[in-house]
Amino acid sequence: MVGRAIGRFFNSVGAELPREYKSIKKSLPKVPVPDLEKTLSRYLEYASVIATGQGKSIDETRKAVEDFKINGVDVQQKLKEIAASDVNWVNRFWLPEMYLRIRLPLPVNSSPAYVFPKQTFQGEDDKLRYTALLIRGLVEFKDAIDRKSIDRELSTGANKQNMCMVQYDRVLGCYRQPRAEQDVQHVRNKNNRGDEHVTLMSDNQAFLIRTRIKGDLVPAAGVLRQLQEAVRVSANRTKEIVVPIGAASVGDRADAAACWEELLKVEDNAHSLSTVNQSLFVVCLDDGDNNNTIPSAPLEKRSDGVASYSEETLVESGLHLLTGGGSRAHGLNRWYDASIQLVVRSDGLSGLCIEHSAAEGIVIIQMVETALRYMRKHEGNNLMFTTSTPLSYNPRALTWVVSEEARRLMEKQREDFDELHSEMELEALIFDDFGKEAIKGWKVSPDGFIQLAMQLAHYRLHGYLVSTYESASIRRFAEGRVDNIRAATPEALQWVTAMAKSDEPKLWPSSVVSFDLEECIRLFRKAAHKQAVVTAENISGLGIDNHLCALSVIASSLGKAEHPLFTDPLWAEALRFPLSTSQVTTSLDLEGSYLCYGAVVRDGYGCAYNIMPNRIIFAPSAFRSNTRTSLAGFKNAIRDALREMKSLLDRESSNIIPN
Repeated sequence: MVGRAIGRFFNSVGAELPREYKSIKKSLPKVPVPDLEKTLSRYLEYASVIATGQGKSIDETRKAVEDFKINGVDVQQKLKEIAASDVNWVNRFWLPEMYLRIRLPLPVNSSPAYVFPKQTFQGEDDKLRYTALLIRGLVEFKDAIDRKSIDRELSTGANKQNMCMVQYDRVLGCYRQPRAEQDVQHVRNKNNRGDEHVTLMSDNQAFLIRTRIKGDLVPAAGVLRQLQEAVRVSANRTKEIVVPIGAASVGDRADAAACWEELLKVEDNAHSLSTVNQSLFVVCLDDGDNNNTIPSAPLEKRSDGVASYSEETLVESGLHLLTGGGSRAHGLNRWYDASIQLVVRSDGLSGLCIEHSAAEGIVIIQMVETALRYMRKHEGNNLMFTTSTPLSYNPRALTWVVSEEARRLMEKQREDFDELHSEMELEALIFDDFGKEAIKGWKVSPDGFIQLAMQLAHYRLHGYLVSTYESASIRRFAEGRVDNIRAATPEALQWVTAMAKSDEPKLWPSSVVSFDLEECIRLFRKAAHKQAVVTAENISGLGIDNHLCALSVIASSLGKAEHPLFTDPLWAEALRFPLSTSQVTTSLDLEGSYLCYGAVVRDGYGCAYNIMPNRIIFAPSAFRSNTRTSLAGFKNAIRDALREMKSLLDRESSNIIPN
């Protein structure tokens, strides 16, 4: 029954695109299928770095690679046949393997947070006005998407190319439904001539808030009045009878699927879930009474006198958006299956928690920054909230009937969620020594520079390199998403090894011979060049990770899952990422905004970073109890690596070589 209800409003991923996008789809090239031998040769390079770190031989891996170059030709041919018929062959393999088949809970493991600039609310009404303006700003952005009036994006660099815009169509109205073995991603059909709504979470209770009625957008005043009424109703409801329905999707995905399967046996629950599924996004209003995270830190002044958020404030904000402080605070006042959760707390903290399978960060940031500027433009306009028209529509509370089995599954997920909350460790590094402009002056790609800095930091802290993930956009191709720029190259390993030969290389004491400094500079330039080459390969659709993923899945379907390439221990280690990174650039006028996320493996680090003209913000993360990682140590190692690299390149620029 629920399947039919959902089906009326959604297309599953893989269904036809909206008619308006067909011409766009046809105007963009298909992502190419990389050459098998080149992909395997690159793979062998990265595997050799891992093998060095583990003190293992690469010989068996090399034999497996050489064999697959011959006996994997049929796998490659099958992929070419699929690529000829699919709009984008990558998404058939990448989306399930990267997201939908992963059974880990979404919070911390998968869903990043985007922190907005801190606000100062004068009271509850001020908070709700701010929220209403953000809702209206996001809805207007969605309206522009539906009317195809947003500007087509172009790639960066000298050779500008059109970028695929399909993600914009999906980000507001995409829903990830938990299933036992593989989640299903639903995309809401466009309905800008009918009714639209968002779901509000308040005091762990869900409400429908109308944003469009019969094709007309609800004014900000109408949104505000619905928010006010929903907050009043939720506050007056007896807490003992409230079912924290957010707990139904906070744990292991198999448990979440079983929980919803049980809940959907009741018709009222099916209708309530259908309402949430149809939402453009979810709004979560948090109070400040039961927050168990650290108090918000005050603003501080940078050396240039510009107000800036402290590292403590960035950390506290990020943690709240990622977990809501756990189930005993606001963690169940959430709906993690929704692509976008807009969170607003009474003390002025706000931002997004993002279900990442629907869209990449740049798309979401573009949307959110538009909404934030809309809010700033209208926040002082009282006329936005003045209307003589009586409110003819009220928020609708969603109701749930929960069986004992569903309660048991919700409690199990709650325990898993609280463990993640307690394990989630986040830091922030506001590095003010230099930024993008200085790096460009050294004739290095800023992103490549930061990636190499993190390699040096990891090597100095741990003595070896690990597989590193950095997302690379392939939106220049039809329905393109991302591939992976791997920074742990043999060239990077050679360079960090040379840098580590001196106890204090950042000081470059006179005891360091001239050859050592010259060699470090030479190896750095070699590693930076390799990083640029790998980046170019990826954005051109010739990266290896999407290709390897497809080869593995197809080989399994052809009975070749036991080929030595896939059973080799280095294969599994190469395809897990103890260092997961992402460059997320925000606009300079939105001071205090940044993105953060958890590590993707228990013994690893996550690290988002924002390269600004004269500063760099890092958001490293780890799991608190893991014995391999040291988050404080990694943060300090990043800072030291950046300063070492500055010293190295300044001496290169000045031609200063110690005698």
